[in-house]
Order: sequence, then C-alpha cells, then structure tokens
Amino acid sequence: MKLTLATNEEINMLHSKFKKFNTHLLEEPRKMYPFIGIMDVFNRVLTEEEASELLGRSHNLKHGAKFVSTFTQLFHMEDNEVYVHIYKKGFIQNKKVFKFILASLNRAEASLFRKLFSTNKGIYKIGDVEALIFLTKLSVNELHFSNFFFPSLDTVIIGNYELSFPVYSKTSIGFKKCKEIVEENGLFIRQ
Repeated sequence: MKLTLATNEEINMLHSKFKKFNTHLLEEPRKMYPFIGIMDVFNRVLTEEEASELLGRSHNLKHGAKFVSTFTQLFHMEDNEVYVHIYKKGFIQNKKVFKFILASLNRAEASLFRKLFSTNKGIYKIGDVEALIFLTKLSVNELHFSNFFFPSLDTVIIGNYELSFPVYSKTSIGFKKCKEIVEENGLFIRQ
C-alpha cells in the first residue's frame, strides 16, 4: 500500500483550490461548493421506517463494493492524483475505539492505520489502488471517515454513515463527471 504524506507544494495546491481540509465540518458548504449531492445506494431519502428496515451492517456489506468500484474508477480517471484528509483530532485519545478499529483490520491494514496516526499531519497522497481501497473500506465499514480530494474534478467526497457520502464540487463539469461515474457503478447522487 502506497500512501505518502503530501508535500508542502501539494498541500498549498490543495489549499488554494479547496481552502479547507476539514470539509466535513463546514456548516454552510454551499458557500464554498455550488454543486452538492449525496452519493447513495438510493435515489431518494428513505422514510424512518425504510431506513430502520434497510440500513445497517448487511446494507454496507451488500453495497460496499459499488463504492470501492466508484472510488477506483475516479482514481484511475484522475491519473492517480487523489488526496485524503484523515481527521485525527481527539481520535487517538479514545483508546477503546482505536483498539476496536485495529481489531477489525488485517495485520497489514492495522500496521498502516497505526502509521497514519503516528504523526499529527493528516493530508496524504494516495499512491495506489490498494491504499485507496483500504481508505474507502474504512469509510464504507464505518470504522473511520475521511475526506477524499479529487483536484482535477474540483471535488471532495466525504465518508459518512449508512453509505450516504456527501459530494461537494466547485464546478458543474467536475460534479457531472462524478455523477456519471457514480451512476455507472449502480449508485446515485441525490441533490
């Protein structure tokens, strides 16, 4: 798995394009991203009854491969220029959660996960499909959520619960391209 800390030059490029890395904390994302949707298995918001019946671990297992496939296709389209922000604030202090996550991973994944949290820095360049799949699965399995930056699409995709991943884009071209790939993989972007 190839995952390297972003260089200062890469961080500056990402900052000039996206302004903030903790995108998931934005209270008013429309101020920065005019094109917003939710990548989801469903093309509409579920009722409470539907959600309690359909969502959960089996839902994530059943549909997780579609998200992995979508991210992989975006990675290849991006000429491997995909970055991830791993939010660490307060996380490492919760040893119980950290141990639970490590126990959910295989040995190589657990080793990489430990390395990610051995430094305070949080912006990484994803260097290969294996690292991308690992990070995507962390979000799909609701173990740890990340923000995925696709610079050439001016788009950020945020890992989230119940396979409802926010998609924030600065351009209609980037948003449409993401939507096209998402739909090719049997998913939807709800707006």
